[in-house]
Amino acid sequence: MRSRVLIGVLGALAVFALAGCQTKVVTAPSGVINTVTAQGEGKTSATPDQAEMTFGATVTGSDAKKTLAEAATTANAITAALKKAGIAEKDLQTAGVNLYPQQDFREGRAPVITGYQASVQVRATIHDIGKVGDVISAASGAGATDIGGPSFTLSEDSTARAEAIRQAVADARARAEVMAKAAGKSLGDVVSVSETGASVPVVWGERAYKATDAAGTVDIQPGSLDITAEVTVVFELR
Repeated sequence: MRSRVLIGVLGALAVFALAGCQTKVVTAPSGVINTVTAQGEGKTSATPDQAEMTFGATVTGSDAKKTLAEAATTANAITAALKKAGIAEKDLQTAGVNLYPQQDFREGRAPVITGYQASVQVRATIHDIGKVGDVISAASGAGATDIGGPSFTLSEDSTARAEAIRQAVADARARAEVMAKAAGKSLGDVVSVSETGASVPVVWGERAYKATDAAGTVDIQPGSLDITAEVTVVFELR
C-alpha cells in the first residue's frame, strides 16, 4: 500500500514539474527586411531667376503723425509705380515702418526732441531679372529715397534645384552599392528617401543706391549661383 501511494505522489510531482517547464519557441517577426542607408550630395550651378529688393521713403518733420503720414504717402506711390512696372501684388510686401524722435543732446541738460524721422519700406520680388533696372528706376521716380538690393536667388520650382536633387540620389545609390557589395549583398528597392539639406546662396548686387543715381536705367549683372542638395536614401538589401 505504501509503495502505491509513493508511486502516485511521485507521478503527480512529475506531472507538476513538467507543467512548470514548458518550452517556448520565439520566431523573428515576418516582413522584416535588411537595409542599407546612404547619404548623397548633388551640386549644380545656374543663373538666378528672381531678385528681391527693398524700396522706401525716409522723411523728417516736426510733427510725428504728419511725418509718418508723409512717408506712408510716398511708400504708397512707390507701390503703385512697382505695380505699373509689372510687379504683381502678391510679390509686394511692407518690409518695415519706423518712427524715431530726433533729439538734441547737450551736456548738463535733458535731451530735447527737435523733430521726428519716419520711414516705410516695401519689399518686391522680381521674377524677370531683365526688369530689375527698370524697377529701380520706377521706384526712384516715385520718390524712393532708400533703395536696397538686389539679392539674387532661385525660385522653388527651379530646374537647377531638381537637377541637384537627382544628382544627390544618384550619389547615394553609388555609395550604397559599394557598401552592399562589401557585405556580399545587392541593392533592392528604395525603402525611403528624404532631403536632408539644400543650399542656394543669396548673391547680393550693389546693396544700396542714392536716389539721384537711380534716375536712369541701372545695369544689373546677376552672375551665377552654386546649388547643393543632400539626401538620405534607405535601400533594401538582397
